[in-house]
Amino acid sequence: MSLRPNPPQSSWTVDSDSPLRVIAGWSDKDTEALQLASWIGHSVPITVQVVAPSPATWKAPGAPNGKKFRKWLQRESDKFSDRAHSALESTVDRQQWADEPVRMATSASDSSSLIEVARDFGADVVVLGSRSTRPKGTFLVSTVADSLLDANSVPLVVAPRHPKLSKKGITRITYVYLGYDGFDYPSGLHQAARIAARLEVPIRLLAMSPDNLSGADFDTSIDTPSDSAQWYEAALGHLDLARDSVFEAASQAPGSTVIEVDVAVDHGWKRAMHSVKWKKGDLACFSFRRQSQFKRVFFSGPTSEFLRHCPAPSLIFPPSTA
Repeated sequence: MSLRPNPPQSSWTVDSDSPLRVIAGWSDKDTEALQLASWIGHSVPITVQVVAPSPATWKAPGAPNGKKFRKWLQRESDKFSDRAHSALESTVDRQQWADEPVRMATSASDSSSLIEVARDFGADVVVLGSRSTRPKGTFLVSTVADSLLDANSVPLVVAPRHPKLSKKGITRITYVYLGYDGFDYPSGLHQAARIAARLEVPIRLLAMSPDNLSGADFDTSIDTPSDSAQWYEAALGHLDLARDSVFEAASQAPGSTVIEVDVAVDHGWKRAMHSVKWKKGDLACFSFRRQSQFKRVFFSGPTSEFLRHCPAPSLIFPPSTA
């Protein structure tokens, strides 16, 4: 099963029993990834491999590569592996485990380790939890997630802290156009439409923006509507075109597709987010947008702002695959 665009036999887009190969990042302080993997497994067949971080070596006894050091590292690695196995056992059905269910990260960089493991495993998607102490139902955009999206070709699913998930699995796909210039980035729409058709769930097309230009919209086109009322009218027209595109994409998959259309605009991203209703079975989808170095330093982009406030898990298509 693959999330990459137009695969010849994708279990998201055709009637197939091929399992979705999932890499789930795990740590003692971050269990949301396993919860999210299990939730996805209620909707499609999955094979899960957990990636656990190697123990920090700064507190290791003895000289690096010495006998005492190696014994300590093996002992600590075994402890980490045992805890990861326990977390997997309490969250994911055993028949959904990979042949090698737990793998220790070896790289000094979390993102580098996850990319390496994902390639070795032939992963279709990488799943991350919040790794934060933010309020429940929010996601802190970490450097790991940002690096994965910027450098990796595998889609990423992220979960808010303590997500409220439907026991039925994914019950609706919400494809989101982010910001005033969101309709300039429609590349993941067909992918999301085919997923909705495969799962036989509705797809909601959602245009979302704060009602004031912010740092997240700093480099929007000069042709972008300059106020919320003008943008709202323009958004409705774009959504009509998007609906036609969804019908075309969904026709390639079995079953019929129910399409919903909505617009979320309010003062600031948080209010815009909560101006529309979110279900426990919602999976938000959108395409990752690279930012200039200037914006990375001075502003949070639409992706970051959306993830900070979205109460639903989000599937992000990287630029190379969306």
